[in-house]
Amino acid sequence: MDIKLLIRRFLAFVIDWNIMFGVAMVLMFFGPGSNPEFFIYPSIKMFTSVGFLLGLLWFFLYCLFKDCLFGRRSLGKLICRLKIQNSETGEKASFGSLILRNITYLIAQIEGIVVLVNKGKRLGDFIAKTQVVRHIKTI
Repeated sequence: MDIKLLIRRFLAFVIDWNIMFGVAMVLMFFGPGSNPEFFIYPSIKMFTSVGFLLGLLWFFLYCLFKDCLFGRRSLGKLICRLKIQNSETGEKASFGSLILRNITYLIAQIEGIVVLVNKGKRLGDFIAKTQVVRHIKTI
């Protein structure tokens, strides 16, 4: 197991999670029709606000399509210099593979266990036949 790659993947995950979750929270509690007081005093009304629905929509769309941005990398992977490729051919992963890979992101707790047990490969990587590798810039 390449510990440096695992650390980079973890840092990329933290960056992406903060973007995904942070923007969703801002929309849910400060977006249209939302009330910042819901953050401290939750109410059933918060689930019907436009901001809450926009936050949920952002969360799921970013979760699914995050790796389709920035040259088929998420912002976290871009910052940590990682890329996703097809594990069989070594070529760039297709958009369909990237989305299929990220569907399993919604069960992050299970994904964390799978990564630790399977030498850094996520459940989504097995399903979509992808792997994350270090991105080496060529001139």
